[in-house]
Amino acid sequence: MKFDDFLFAYLGEIGKYQKIQFFLVCLPTMIVSMHALSWTFAAVDLPYRCRLPNESLSSSYLTRQLNITKCVDASGKTAKPVYDSPSPDLTCYYDRCHYGNGEKCSEHIFDHSKVEYTAVERWEITCDRGWIKATIQAAYYVGQMAGSTIFGLLGDRIGRKKVFFLAILIQIVCAYVIAVAPFWWIYAIARAGTGFSHPGIFVIAVVIGTELVGPKYRRLSSVITGLFFSLGQVLLGVEAIFFTDYRLLHVVIATPALLFLSYWWIVPESARWLVSQKRFKEADDVLQKAAKTNKVTLPENWWEQLDDSGETGSSGEPVRRLNSFDLFKTPELRKRTLVVFFLWPVVSMVYYGMAMKANVLGGDIYINFIFAAIIEIPALFIVYFLIDRIGRRFILSGGLFIAGGCLILNWAMGENVSTFIAIVQMLVTKGAITGVYAALYTYSPELFPTVIRNTAMGYCSTIARIGAITASYVSMWIAEQFGKVFMIIPFGTLAVVAALCTIILLPETMGKPLPETIREIEEIGTLQDEREMQPLSKDAE
Repeated sequence: MKFDDFLFAYLGEIGKYQKIQFFLVCLPTMIVSMHALSWTFAAVDLPYRCRLPNESLSSSYLTRQLNITKCVDASGKTAKPVYDSPSPDLTCYYDRCHYGNGEKCSEHIFDHSKVEYTAVERWEITCDRGWIKATIQAAYYVGQMAGSTIFGLLGDRIGRKKVFFLAILIQIVCAYVIAVAPFWWIYAIARAGTGFSHPGIFVIAVVIGTELVGPKYRRLSSVITGLFFSLGQVLLGVEAIFFTDYRLLHVVIATPALLFLSYWWIVPESARWLVSQKRFKEADDVLQKAAKTNKVTLPENWWEQLDDSGETGSSGEPVRRLNSFDLFKTPELRKRTLVVFFLWPVVSMVYYGMAMKANVLGGDIYINFIFAAIIEIPALFIVYFLIDRIGRRFILSGGLFIAGGCLILNWAMGENVSTFIAIVQMLVTKGAITGVYAALYTYSPELFPTVIRNTAMGYCSTIARIGAITASYVSMWIAEQFGKVFMIIPFGTLAVVAALCTIILLPETMGKPLPETIREIEEIGTLQDEREMQPLSKDAE
């Protein structure tokens, strides 16, 4: 008997125990999403101007409130005002980076009318120092990339529970360091640490959830995990409105995670992992508690009924271990690999770019961010209900076309587009790309054979981080320095190209068995090519 057959025959596919444990492991994913995008508000773009000579840093942002009688340049000399005004209420023009005579300034006065204190102000991340802002956000994804590899290995070696708890500890420590970091590079290192913990919490939560419930509910468990991630973004947007000092905001985000330290005592190790390690007594302790909660009874020494299969193929011979080069050795698998490796960074770039720069199309950053997070919830459920009805390819290509089309349309409408239309375009784009991301997690594993599926998905996760890093520099530096067109046109164009690649080059996998070997992949590709050529042969006759 296989472990799945035993487990769900006695415990049920989703009983009270599974629901409680799944809810508990999903809660920390809300904190993960808040850390992932907290820099959006810690470094929110607020108005600033040059600090005048002999002016204190606490001066008003508005020059007309300075009671000055002349406009000055960097050396204190008189500079020509934009227009004359009755003294002493003289209005002088100073842009973000230069004095009235065009001379560059090194210190700035910030507008605190809406935001109390930001990291941009603390470390003077202004003018030509905008690359620092992008680098700090990119550091998170660099850490996440490293965490994906390390926690993936640790999860299989030392267990899900230890990895989950270790990641929570790392997140808490780094989160408080972020709140008190005296220099931007220390902040960036600590932020990389929170990024490092991201997969140790989020991915392990998905794994634990998948291992808890029966096959019928596994797709729903992935959607619900994504739902908690989206709810975390909503909560972040609301907190950012009320806590406008970035240091306090980080403390507010970090503190609830202290409650998760109790998980060491209330969240058990994965019974499935314990069985895979032949630690049957420990697995029995976990399952007996689950059985008691679900009000069922397990047979004694149940592990003696389980199959003991080794690493052999169906013929009984050892399976050859494949490596990453095998993804490119045969034509059909090579085509799938290249297309999927293009899709992941594009989707990641558009998703995180729109999250980090929610007001790129127009509107208020706080309101846009909250509604962009809320729109993810129906998008996830739409994908859940449609993915086995209309197919993976249609959802991916359709969502990418919609997202790319909205971005390009916003550019085509010019600067005169109304705020309402801009917000609608942003929401449609975010909802569409969220649906694409969710579908991609289902579609990608189905495109690769079992013998190399984990390797392929590991590379997909790594390459996706490259897209997120790119989004950091485009949305937080290039778009702010040179204008939104340098973000929405590349994002929109790449989304449309990705849609075309999906619909033209990839097969539909809905309702089809998962391929086991590379040979099966190549046979499927050959049959597909023959079917596509058949109408041409008939026409020729």
